[in-house]
Amino acid sequence: MITSDVGPEELASYLSRSGWVRARSGSLAELWQSNADIGSAVLVPRFIEADDFRRTVEILTNEVARLERRPPEDVLRDISRQFLDVTDLRAQDDDIDEGTISLQSGLGLFNAANHLMVSAAAATIHRQGYYGRSIPRAAHAHARRLRLGQTRPGSYILPVISSARFGATVRDSDGIPHLDVASEDAYFDRRVLATLSRSLETLAEITMRRGRAPSRSDILDAVDEGVSTELCNAVLEVIEKGKVEIFDVAFNWAPASPVPADLQRRVVFSSENASVLTQVRDELKESDEPSEIVLYGVIRRMSLKQNEDSGRVTLDTVVEGKKRSVAFDLDLATYRRAAQYHGERRRVIVTGTLDAPAGRPATMLVSTFGPDRSIASFDDLG
Repeated sequence: MITSDVGPEELASYLSRSGWVRARSGSLAELWQSNADIGSAVLVPRFIEADDFRRTVEILTNEVARLERRPPEDVLRDISRQFLDVTDLRAQDDDIDEGTISLQSGLGLFNAANHLMVSAAAATIHRQGYYGRSIPRAAHAHARRLRLGQTRPGSYILPVISSARFGATVRDSDGIPHLDVASEDAYFDRRVLATLSRSLETLAEITMRRGRAPSRSDILDAVDEGVSTELCNAVLEVIEKGKVEIFDVAFNWAPASPVPADLQRRVVFSSENASVLTQVRDELKESDEPSEIVLYGVIRRMSLKQNEDSGRVTLDTVVEGKKRSVAFDLDLATYRRAAQYHGERRRVIVTGTLDAPAGRPATMLVSTFGPDRSIASFDDLG
């Protein structure tokens, strides 16, 4: 379950990132000192079950807040978010006043939160322009696991909280990392947010252009990045049904977890573009393009024969909850990129048509291949 409870790991993470150093360590507690004020020290309890745990955390928070000249509640909030990704859904409109929002707009924002996360989770599992009744159960299960934070005043902001506490990298005896099913499950929440970020960025790119409507090719290509009818509907919940002028989504990555590479931190939509979004939604709904499976994993083997125009790659991945090796061919340019990621020990993402019969080798016809931008390399995580 995702919670914002404060434990020893959150305390140590926040202190180490705020200029504190561990001065002494014992079986029950640790003593940390501030680099900014040598005379300041705090006690970090190591057992949540201890009777005085909450009181010790309160004393620690007050001392840190005094040095940072901030309210203790703000410091405690930041400590609690060390392993949490927070996605801020913001509605901006002249009608929003003193932290209040119209019922219609508020309903649109809350509905959009659920629909955005479900559509992104579905696209993290397999790419499809229109899901309808075929949204994977795991996508709905993921949305039920998320938490909502308190809304914030000013422009109306709804925080969606997800876990960014990853499993440890598992390595073979020779130091080479390998895939572990339990560890891979820990990355799903972050991968959903990475899918959401990229899909919203792509949707904004094709709908916010001035003077040119997106072509059918633009729209179908966007499916590769996670854009779907359901994603469009989620945005339209706010700017069309909710009658909100500006809707933006900001991604605040957990301070103690690897920050995704090459992803925008904020994506903005305007009610002026509602008609174009509707066009994209309708085009995707009418498309009969086949869905494609999404696999995440680490490259285990590579082979390239002389005078061949493609190379063979074998990926260690997870298929239907079980570890599986999947082989596929890549053109030479893509194969060279795969060799780079293999050398960096970096996870990759592959989409395409999967053939994985029970008891026989699994293969894939690949349509897209690239680095897993939701997390860092194995070495960074190890």
